[in-house]
Amino acid sequence: MKTLLLNNAYDYCEAVCREASTTFYSSFSALQLEKRKAVHAVYALCRWVDDIVDGDEEPNVTHSPQLEVATDARQAIVEEIHAGKTPVLPADEHRQRLMALTEIRMKLNQVYDESITANDHPIFIALQDVVSRYPIKLNDFETVIEGMEDDLYPVQNQTWDELRSYCYKVASAVGLILIEIYGYEDRAARLHAIDLGIQMQLINVLRDINEDMERGRIYLPEEVLASHNITLAMLNQENVAQTLAWRGFMVEYLEVIKRHQASATHLFGYLDARARIQPEIMADAYSSILNEIVRRSGDVFSQPVRLSTWRKLMFGVRLSLRKLRARYFA
Repeated sequence: MKTLLLNNAYDYCEAVCREASTTFYSSFSALQLEKRKAVHAVYALCRWVDDIVDGDEEPNVTHSPQLEVATDARQAIVEEIHAGKTPVLPADEHRQRLMALTEIRMKLNQVYDESITANDHPIFIALQDVVSRYPIKLNDFETVIEGMEDDLYPVQNQTWDELRSYCYKVASAVGLILIEIYGYEDRAARLHAIDLGIQMQLINVLRDINEDMERGRIYLPEEVLASHNITLAMLNQENVAQTLAWRGFMVEYLEVIKRHQASATHLFGYLDARARIQPEIMADAYSSILNEIVRRSGDVFSQPVRLSTWRKLMFGVRLSLRKLRARYFA
């Protein structure tokens, strides 16, 4: 594919990353140029599929008989997965969003068939180049999309395993894509990348609990809540965070995070000095969010859990120091 077209596609992906998350975008700067561009493309796709499900506007779709048939087939699969559940959106809007995800599935197959053309979306143009350079599995991209499909239906996990399964789809699968770009020699790296993704998403679940409940999504495992004498209705009560029941639940929840965190930290040792900076910075960021939750004694309801400007500045300092260390001491 022509150099100018490919460069423009990568520039588009970088712009998506820059606009979506300053923390993620800054952490990517530690990577070598080729790897950084590849990560931008992956992140841009993840941002796109997330916006398809949670965006305020219905996504644009190029209708075709082939896409209609593929969407019907995908709808049959998701209906079987979510048997007994009604989609959270009206039928027309649900189909439009599922069709958009299905179209991306089809385009990803073209990426791997090397049949993307200059007329396709810049993200696919960039990704076709990425998968020609790195051994990324198509299945990992498809797993991310499956996690997005889950959010088209009411979410209520029952057990830790169900919550971990969701975390694997939307976070660990992304990590498995990224470490193929970072590079590693021992396949044990993949196991620790899975735990890093689960750890980060478990923290996201706490951080975003109010926003998710407004969307009808309760990721916290109901059976575990019940074991602490917490009902789903209690999560909407103003003083739930001050109850002994919630604090007991938080002790168990934080222990689960720490177990995944203990495994996740081993990932960094499997990556070279420069590649490990990005996941280290993100792990630091999520640890800071977790520390803030602990400082609030588990109160994730009364006000949003966000990193302060000072914390974000400190990440910039740490990033610069780690880049310097990687350059001179690797």
